[in-house]
Amino acid sequence: MLLQKMKYKNNDTKKIITLVCAVNLVDLGGEYTICGNAIPDTNLEDFGCEASGDSFEGKLKNVTCPNCNRHINFIKNME
Repeated sequence: MLLQKMKYKNNDTKKIITLVCAVNLVDLGGEYTICGNAIPDTNLEDFGCEASGDSFEGKLKNVTCPNCNRHINFIKNME
């Protein structure tokens, strides 16, 4: 699974945190995370998030983004 570290800015506290998102390889050539953020053209000032480094290989257990995990769990529970 392809993963991407993303920096997110909390608008209330102005604190920046780094989360690991899963890359959506199904749509738009893998330029977005599963939670819907654009990887190549985001920035903290305008979008509240930005990519940190290059994408890397990992496992589902390495995803720390709660929004990505919510989408992943939804798909896993479909029957």
